[in-house]
Amino acid sequence: MLDGPSDKFRIPPRRAGPRADPAPGARSVPPTSRSVWQTGVRYGRVTAVTESPTIPASFDAAADLEQITEATAHLLATVADTTDEQLREPSLCDGWTRGHVLAHIARNADGLSNMLNTAATGEVTPMYESDDKRNADIEAGSSRPVAEQLADLRESAGRFVEAYATAQAAGHWDAPVYRTAGATPYPAHQLPGKRLGEVLIHHVDLDLDFTPAHWSDTFTDRWFTDALARFQTRPEFPALRLDVEEEDQVYGVKADPQDAGVVIVRGPKRALLAWLLGRASGDGLVAVIPAGGRGPLPKLPAWA
Repeated sequence: MLDGPSDKFRIPPRRAGPRADPAPGARSVPPTSRSVWQTGVRYGRVTAVTESPTIPASFDAAADLEQITEATAHLLATVADTTDEQLREPSLCDGWTRGHVLAHIARNADGLSNMLNTAATGEVTPMYESDDKRNADIEAGSSRPVAEQLADLRESAGRFVEAYATAQAAGHWDAPVYRTAGATPYPAHQLPGKRLGEVLIHHVDLDLDFTPAHWSDTFTDRWFTDALARFQTRPEFPALRLDVEEEDQVYGVKADPQDAGVVIVRGPKRALLAWLLGRASGDGLVAVIPAGGRGPLPKLPAWA
């Protein structure tokens, strides 16, 4: 763990770790962790797309996969150093043990593999058969020992890489994909960023030796922008301004960045992002109220 509030969001030297295994391992995934990927449930073919979303010019599938692979390698290294007893202890996710978090990360890989398959083939396979099935799979896999959790993480990551390669070859990154049957679709080019976030944010949720300080600049910039856009549309989110120290720039959420009548929260970008995502209490941040002087940090709604 990084020591002291002042050091919490500075980048420490990266710990060397094994690269993520791009192929399924020899060990089978336990029956308790079966997913839609394995049962082959499908929901028809995409026959027409009336509006084709534009793929951002910044989208780089190969670079995104490299970041996901690196993040997965660091996660696997952390899990390999974890004991069975530690997996039974609470995580930073309310109501979940560390075992729940790991089961979720593995099932997320399989779910996103389904969506990549949709993009590659046009056969619609939702991420999850249903929310109830998703929750049941996580619960069923939460109590497994470290060795089984580690094997499942490796193998599900391998399936994700295989599905990613197929989608990359097809090149249909503007194809609509679905979380559950009938859900509002979104374009496939969002999938790499979602997977990277799942691995890096839930790695922090394990509450072990990985903190927001380990998040890369690329990840932090992308998710900071996405978080501001997401909160901009949520009615329960308070108006505020965010002053990013290392950029010397102020961002506004539901407020003009120059509006002195709105509270401003100042700090390192990683600290601000961790606070916005509910992964930090606000260590390293300072709130300045309109009347002048410091005040309490605004209360934020849960990230959802």
